[in-house]
Amino acid sequence: MGECLLSYQLVVSEKPSTAQAYAKVLGATNRQDGYWEGNGYLVSWCIGHLVELAPPNVYDEKFVKWSVADLPILPEKWQYLVSASTKKQFGILKKLMNRPDVDSVTAATDAGREGELIFRLVYQQAGCKKPVFRLWLSSMEESAIREGFANLKPSTEYDALYNAALCRERADWIVGINTSRLFSCLYGRPLAVGRVMTLVLAMTVVREAEIAAFTPEKFYTVALAFAGGGTASSRRFSQKADAEALLTSCRKEVGATVQNVERKEKSENPPQLYDLTTLQRDANRSLGFTAQQTLNYAQSLYEKRLITYPRTDSRFLTEDMAESLPGLASGTAAIFGAEEKLRVHVQQVINGSKVTDHHALLPTASVARTDLAALPAGEMSILRLIAARLLCAVGEPYRYAETVLTTICAGEEFSAKGKVVLDDGWKSIERRVLGDLLSKKKEPAALPDVQKQSRCSIAGAELKEGQTSPPKHFTEDLLLHAMETASADSMPEGVERQGIGTPATRAETIEKLVQKGFLERKGNKKTKVLLPTDKGKALVTVMPEEIQSPEMTADWETKLLQIERGEMEPSEFMTEINTMITELVKNTEMKKGANALMKNKIIGVCPNCGANVVEREKGWFCESNPCRFVLWKDNAFFKRLGKRLDSHVADKLLRDGRVRLKDCKSAKGKTYNATVLLSCEADGRSKFSLEFENGGC
Repeated sequence: MGECLLSYQLVVSEKPSTAQAYAKVLGATNRQDGYWEGNGYLVSWCIGHLVELAPPNVYDEKFVKWSVADLPILPEKWQYLVSASTKKQFGILKKLMNRPDVDSVTAATDAGREGELIFRLVYQQAGCKKPVFRLWLSSMEESAIREGFANLKPSTEYDALYNAALCRERADWIVGINTSRLFSCLYGRPLAVGRVMTLVLAMTVVREAEIAAFTPEKFYTVALAFAGGGTASSRRFSQKADAEALLTSCRKEVGATVQNVERKEKSENPPQLYDLTTLQRDANRSLGFTAQQTLNYAQSLYEKRLITYPRTDSRFLTEDMAESLPGLASGTAAIFGAEEKLRVHVQQVINGSKVTDHHALLPTASVARTDLAALPAGEMSILRLIAARLLCAVGEPYRYAETVLTTICAGEEFSAKGKVVLDDGWKSIERRVLGDLLSKKKEPAALPDVQKQSRCSIAGAELKEGQTSPPKHFTEDLLLHAMETASADSMPEGVERQGIGTPATRAETIEKLVQKGFLERKGNKKTKVLLPTDKGKALVTVMPEEIQSPEMTADWETKLLQIERGEMEPSEFMTEINTMITELVKNTEMKKGANALMKNKIIGVCPNCGANVVEREKGWFCESNPCRFVLWKDNAFFKRLGKRLDSHVADKLLRDGRVRLKDCKSAKGKTYNATVLLSCEADGRSKFSLEFENGGC
């Protein structure tokens, strides 16, 4: 008899942690260099994008130098390179894919447009021709993984999704490369321009312009306090004298005549389950987390199998999940102390037609088997939010009776609203699970029980002064909402992605804008606003309207959806992108007066040569060409002290040559106060030394 050769199925996941989870379920328990092996499986992983679009100079050496004359750069045959930082892992995957004992490959990267792209580019770059199957999961629980592997799909079912992903990636490359080079060359300074980044930045600039242009208007009202409880308000007066005249008249009256009493029973339905963006918004509002922090905590919880896939834009579940939901809800309620009077209305959260790549965020059954006390505080807070939202979403409506009372006093109409809670419903669950995180809202008081045309005794009257409010500065919560809803009216029905960016990339976009110095965070620890810097405003000022417009993103998403559905050829979409960029390069000229806007912010005088010191992306540099003075933002000396060299510190160092720092950290973890002194080396480079208080060391 001939020897029976063992054949393997290669499974490729998106990251090591998910590969380990798959390997455990599949029985591939033998750890090798860059993969797991066993039970007929080889389980390996990518580390994000292992294969990337090649930079322009790979197409032609002349593109090393940036020049408007060489634009637009429009590759005819797209080239890809293996990422230098992950070359070893690509080599392992290539070797595994081409092993003679591997007879098929399973794409187990994240189930979505980007996950599809990550796998396909590796598969093609490795020159693999073996059959491919697709794993499509929304949960990392063992039961879900087993079910997914038992129901693998042919990779060809996802070809259109891959084509859409390729078009998105290549279109972003064309827009980013050409516009960055065009505007950097026109204005003589590096200006990184990305489609989504520019759009988001423009939204913040427009908002700040609206706030700056807003003129507050004062108004005055008269408030009546009823003897039986409650307060009624008059209409608004623009003139204080008119309100004071009414106040004087009201103080002469002993009561008000009830003109109308309207009592209605109302209800507030439970909130929908979380998608990533609504979770990020709530975490920013109640916990002060940035969008990126929330995503990081959620990703870690997912990899620990405590929540379902976080990068979702759906707020509903599919019909097949209805049966298991009551058990999940009661188990979650028991863990978070909310089992009392729990009623589960499953159908409120089931709607498969509104689920795209992944269903809404849920805690998993694994939470019950986990020591939650060992979780980091940030992860625990996010898990509490997700658990509370599940229990609220399947709960009872919040019911209350609202009374609207209209009275007449001194010939003027006064109105009051009162509220009596009939059933706390889902809000009682929210209070039990999240109590300390909820903001305190002042509820309207109960009103006196009166009849129409009866008299209501007045306990007092006073003048109230207020003013109209400007639009709010963008917090991360408000900016995420604006990104999610931008151009919603222009989006097609059934489009995969609403608004600007994807749930997975919105946080990254905000972080990049902050890192590149276009946006800055200001405020206290919990409530920070995002403001455009002078550099950010300047960039938006010189950008053409089409690059800033949410309508362009809406148009792209419409067409990418058509490509996914096989209703549009990818080549047609790419031709439109090429035409748009060609026209942009041909018709864009430097805007008059823009140079003044583009000037780097001067923050002080160079202690070495006396020239101006200006802020750039990575630090504060001397403007004089031969001088080597610079204060780096990523500063090793300050890091060792457990501190950051920010604009305030840089300003103090340049003005006074010293800055006092509190609570510096020693190598042994002790804290102390000290003064940092700035001086210069012989060649002009900055040099720091410490002066300790009270002669300490």
